[in-house]
Amino acid sequence: MARTRRLIALVTLLALIVITVGVSGFELPFGRSTPSRSAAGPVSGVRAAGTTLLLRVGGGAPAGGDLAFLALEPSGNLVVTDRARDSVLRFDVAGHLLSEWGPRLGELTLTEPAGVTAFGDVYYVIDRGTPRLLRLDSNGRVQATFSLEPLGTYGLNGVAVDPRGNIYVADTGRNRILVFAPTGALLRQFGSGGSGLGQFTQPMALAFLPDASVIVADWENSRLERWDTSFSATDAWSIGFHAWGVAADSEGRVYAPDAERRRITVYSERGDTLGELGGPGSLPIDVAPRQLAISASQPTSLYALGNDGIVRIDLDTSLPPPQTSADIDLVSPIVIALLFSLPVLALLMRRRRRGAHSVAATAHREVGLHAENRAQRQHQQAHADQDLLVAHQTERKDQPTNQDH
Repeated sequence: MARTRRLIALVTLLALIVITVGVSGFELPFGRSTPSRSAAGPVSGVRAAGTTLLLRVGGGAPAGGDLAFLALEPSGNLVVTDRARDSVLRFDVAGHLLSEWGPRLGELTLTEPAGVTAFGDVYYVIDRGTPRLLRLDSNGRVQATFSLEPLGTYGLNGVAVDPRGNIYVADTGRNRILVFAPTGALLRQFGSGGSGLGQFTQPMALAFLPDASVIVADWENSRLERWDTSFSATDAWSIGFHAWGVAADSEGRVYAPDAERRRITVYSERGDTLGELGGPGSLPIDVAPRQLAISASQPTSLYALGNDGIVRIDLDTSLPPPQTSADIDLVSPIVIALLFSLPVLALLMRRRRRGAHSVAATAHREVGLHAENRAQRQHQQAHADQDLLVAHQTERKDQPTNQDH
């Protein structure tokens, strides 16, 4: 019996150790593949080392414009769609206008251009008013036109290209992302209407992380959602504001623009807050940022587009801000402490019972309690008491008194 109890106690202790390891997040150094860079350690934060207003509508950009979407060429030049002028604008890194394509593009006419992206020397532009996807060369000539009308799209917005050259289009009104091959063939679509993991409510824009997973700005749900390369939703986190755009850098940091507060919040690829640009203690942003693009050059620069201008933000690394108390799990340590207290209390109670039994057994042996029933035990106890009294009295009679002396 004692051996069984010890075995049960040992198994319980081992179970508690396993629970503790699981809750704490500790991973054993063997039996696991090499973690990715983001999983190997905390991602550093970012701060604004400097800001520069590159251009304004009517001051660098043509007057009467309404800037909509932004992308970067591999050379670092900026590509912008202007939905008021129905054109595509190109600027150098200093904000000087290089060229304007549209509204006439050969035999075609742009009708409300939206998302734009550059892949090598090719440009993809969403013509929202038609709807269609245009592929342009480096001189703005139309190479191909992909009609999206048969797909029943509604309210097209952002566009991005993955490392393999496939084109992703945000079909905002249909709560889905469309994926096309470079030839224009539809490969797949993912997402559906709703607020659960794997769903959207008006997806606006998207960007790719270094591992080729995609981050989607889920506008109405005020969150960002991450999808892996197998098109499975893996993470979604609330950001507390409506993000019109999104960008990601080579370190896996995700940038979301908050146009109402003129701020840009930076997250890890899992949703941890890494910094805030334009907020208290940071340099101000001179536009209401709606769309973002980030350069891969050093030092890293983030470009923020508002309806009326573009700002360049030079970035520098910093320590990530401390997480709020809401991120601290207080329940699990309490539960673990209670679980550990159970075997300790059981051990103490067992020792107490064993001590009580030992004292009782000693007392029984001293008074010679070996009878078969309670009456006999009481008789023997009374007899023993009487023997002690008689012996005491005899001893007192044998003692000489003071008078005898």
